[in-house]
Amino acid sequence: MNPEQLQQQLQALVPQIVAWRRQLHMHPEPSFKEYETMAYVSSVLSSYGISYQKGVAGTGIVAYIAASHHDSQTPCLALRADLDALPIQEQNEVPYKSQVPGWMHACGHDVHTSILLGTAVLLQAYKENLKRPVKLIFQPGEEQNPGGASLMIDAGVLENPRVKELVALHVYPELPVGKIGLKEGLYMASSDEIHVEIEGVGGHGALPARFVNPIDVAIAWMLACQQFVQENCPSTVPQVLTFGRFEALGSTNVVSATASVKGTFRTMDETWRAAVKSALQEKASEVAAQFGAKINVSIGEGYPFLMNDPILTNKVKGILADTIGPAQIETLGLRMTAEDFAFYSHHRPVCFFRLGTGFADKASNPAVHHPQFDIDENALEVGVKCMLAIALS
Repeated sequence: MNPEQLQQQLQALVPQIVAWRRQLHMHPEPSFKEYETMAYVSSVLSSYGISYQKGVAGTGIVAYIAASHHDSQTPCLALRADLDALPIQEQNEVPYKSQVPGWMHACGHDVHTSILLGTAVLLQAYKENLKRPVKLIFQPGEEQNPGGASLMIDAGVLENPRVKELVALHVYPELPVGKIGLKEGLYMASSDEIHVEIEGVGGHGALPARFVNPIDVAIAWMLACQQFVQENCPSTVPQVLTFGRFEALGSTNVVSATASVKGTFRTMDETWRAAVKSALQEKASEVAAQFGAKINVSIGEGYPFLMNDPILTNKVKGILADTIGPAQIETLGLRMTAEDFAFYSHHRPVCFFRLGTGFADKASNPAVHHPQFDIDENALEVGVKCMLAIALS
């Protein structure tokens, strides 16, 4: 393989990768409903003669590039991108602005997908240089429970041939284009959704003997839960218990009969995760009995914590340092955000790294999930270069 020739082919492909990204950005689709996205990605793969299966776990696609010197049972490397968008109204005024009202690729999945397409095209052209086969996983539903990764695993994406390791990247506007961020070991948190309905007794605000105020009940329950996690969490375990919505539709002198609370619990230890979920229910029983109210706690099972395999992550770090220069590699800290790529990390060694997408000439770059999020499209070439280097090394 001639590295200069590969770089020339990548540069020649960049305008097409940009076009793919813009087409995807203009046509975002909800989680598990990425029908047009699946059709578009499939058409690109077909046009380059890349073998694939579509309709995996609903709207997922799995492409496969065989290594010339290995049989179909050789364990493979998997590279993953996600397909879905977010229910956000885009506020950018750009030629490729979302054409779907209320929906936007505000988390960069259009970027991930176009980078993986570019990687697939060049791997297909240089497959005689592959040391092992490569699976390219275009996954639905990263943004919504139960997470498309869990469904892809159930559909057998890690087998036939067996996946030995997985790598994925994610846009990161906090770093400028050209930079890469990595962290070995624990990196991202598990995430569970908390939905609480409280039933008290409504009444006149001036007659407290005749009502059971669900606001008081909710506050007592939230404080009891916070106290439990503060007093019992192991000092080495990161965690976040946050309540982000509290609703009780009374008035100045009207006490509502009901209230609702919504929140999230995140941590990086499965034993502690289970203990807290159990405690949320126990505290509900205790507080409900204390007030003479009813508390129903429903916990939506979210994603597990994400563990970057130390050996694989250090291997990737070395490859990327050779590819873009050691000065371009940043070490990242823990994040309490969640990512469904974590499901794969509980089955195989993984490396999940961050691709700098920030505009160097801007004072600030809106974060992901912001209606003005966008990327410096020079990051597309960097992303493909990194994924190619990993697959070919």
